[in-house]
Amino acid sequence: MVSRFVYHAHAIGLSGHITKPIVRPIPSRAVSALSPGGGHSTASHPGDEIEGIFSHRGATSEARGAQNGNQCETLVTATVKELRIEDKLSLDSCWMQLESVHSEGKQASIKPAGSFENLQIAGRTIRLESRADIYNRLDTLEALSEQYKSDPEFRTQFLREAFVGNESALLEKERKYFPWRQLQNPMELPVSRTGKTVVPLFAVLNPSEPGFHVSGNVITVEDFGTIVLGELTIGPHERRLTMLHAELGSPAEGFLIAADGDGNGTNNDP
Repeated sequence: MVSRFVYHAHAIGLSGHITKPIVRPIPSRAVSALSPGGGHSTASHPGDEIEGIFSHRGATSEARGAQNGNQCETLVTATVKELRIEDKLSLDSCWMQLESVHSEGKQASIKPAGSFENLQIAGRTIRLESRADIYNRLDTLEALSEQYKSDPEFRTQFLREAFVGNESALLEKERKYFPWRQLQNPMELPVSRTGKTVVPLFAVLNPSEPGFHVSGNVITVEDFGTIVLGELTIGPHERRLTMLHAELGSPAEGFLIAADGDGNGTNNDP
């Protein structure tokens, strides 16, 4: 490439903080990050346990960045094994990946992947429908925006999953995870002030039940907390995927992020 390319990519196995009934940080585990010049970074952690509130049996991550012909490529992955939160959430494994290809003068092609193995929440086996194929095909923000504008069926699905015009169906504590719910102009792909949009990589297929509320990729469990599965943030040169975000509310309080990664990069021309 004619221009100098500045890499930016990271992956985190897990991180969090418990604030009740004890105050205990969960330091970021298995963190990998690229230097501006690219390269290769890996990390692992054998596991943690906090007084019956939280445990896992290992986390790993990897970040790679290198030039391949006229393209600059990055790859980030993160995996968590045997995660447990109180007696309400468990999984055998959780995995994410972002694969990026940057060509000069074009928006980055960034493709997500991720999966859960034996995810159980509040005694239920969680059934998920993946949206990864959609966002692998729409691998740039430009492609996503064009599909949104030109395809009424896709736009309707996007707005439905963003709960646009249906805010009343969300619990109060869930609304912050649906930033487009009050969208005023549904004909334009919604983006933040920094030019990014947020989409779910999964839809939860389990129905809502008393004490177990399902909203798209968000589950709220009474006397436990709110769990967000597969939040994908898309920008013109960046995607970030957080596979699991648990916001604990009762009896333990705090938060946990599991299998998170970011992939992007730019040249440094003015």
